[in-house]
Amino acid sequence: MDNTNTYTISKFQAARQCKCPRCRTGEMFTGSLLSLKGQKMSKYCPHCGLKFEMEPGFFYVSMFVSYALNVAQFIAVCIATYVLSSKSESPWLYLTACCFVAIALAGFNFRYSRVIQLYWLTPNLSFNPKYYGDQYKKDIKIEA
Repeated sequence: MDNTNTYTISKFQAARQCKCPRCRTGEMFTGSLLSLKGQKMSKYCPHCGLKFEMEPGFFYVSMFVSYALNVAQFIAVCIATYVLSSKSESPWLYLTACCFVAIALAGFNFRYSRVIQLYWLTPNLSFNPKYYGDQYKKDIKIEA
């Protein structure tokens, strides 16, 4: 089937919108980023049928990515707290600020650690233009 789409979403924009890394059309997550019900990732791409968890334990690497995101956020929060609190040396102030940020950004870290892993840390997964856009229709039904 010929795909006549001339516009292709960029890799960075697709990652920012949490789109499937293979088709850049299907949503990787159900619900919103700020959902109070918790974060849920789809097993398969609703558009092209890509199985996101390619093997058991595939997303263990995303824990390390999430850790790196948390460390970067803690450094930024500690610097901001230091500047905004007139160079306070109270460890409780920094601990409170870091705990608040860790809880507030937990959903963000969950989503984007998996997105970073799929887009930049999985070498055998790349964009395939034949799956991009609304013209591609999957013939095989995907089991949820």
